Amino acid sequence: MFETLDVLKAVARRAGNYLRESRRSTAVVGVNASGEVSKRFDVESEEIIFTELRRGIKDCFLFVSEESGVRNFCKDPRWVVVVDPVDGSINYEATIPWVSISLAMAPFKEDVVLDDVLYATVYDFFRDVDYSFDIDEGVTAAGASVLRSPRPPSVVLGYFEVPESYRIVPEYWNERGSRASLRSLGSAALDIVYVGLGNAEAFIDTRAKLRNVDVAAALRIATALGARARVCSESDVNSLRLEDIRRVECLLVGYDESYLERLTRAHERASRAGK
Repeated sequence: MFETLDVLKAVARRAGNYLRESRRSTAVVGVNASGEVSKRFDVESEEIIFTELRRGIKDCFLFVSEESGVRNFCKDPRWVVVVDPVDGSINYEATIPWVSISLAMAPFKEDVVLDDVLYATVYDFFRDVDYSFDIDEGVTAAGASVLRSPRPPSVVLGYFEVPESYRIVPEYWNERGSRASLRSLGSAALDIVYVGLGNAEAFIDTRAKLRNVDVAAALRIATALGARARVCSESDVNSLRLEDIRRVECLLVGYDESYLERLTRAHERASRAGK
């Protein structure tokens, strides 16, 4: 059902074009379903995505998104669509071109999880490149097959807004035997996809601010390419629930299992040191 992915890509592009064509209002319009501030451009992008999905997907679906939360607008949904309408809102407001739109789609069932996702796209709308996953076709970038780097550069992506977030860094350096370059770029979805592509060796976020809607599509793409992820030292991230908005307390993503093991050990030691 490759046409389903085409719908997701077209929907993301429609919202991305709207955001890119001119500077949209950054006025605060309320509080979103996660209890955080909503800007007008966030809400407008989400509404475009919802409207276009209803036009493109003829089946009933459950809509789970950052701004409005869960929209169950029809009986007996066949699908769950998990959406982040603007990932990198601060970057967008500051006109920093590292912003994305994420959509992930899974058959509806009780306790639907990340591993059930059949289609996903993360759209870098400033560069007009979509990174997409189809359960039958695999991963593509701008419609072309992806060649993953066989060895990632010594780059670690992530979010380090408070001193406690840095505790894992020296522990990870000890694990890998040398330092790596740190970059905090501002779009978790694109960062995670870049680990999947082999453009970075790891992604770290220990702030307890990420939600499943932020990372579902990116994680499906990255893990399909060979990356491995955990919610900190817990089980594999494939069990992440999708039927409503869920907080991700901590997320570790490695280029492969060996990188993830180092991240996990570093996090465990950093956590003990912080107690």
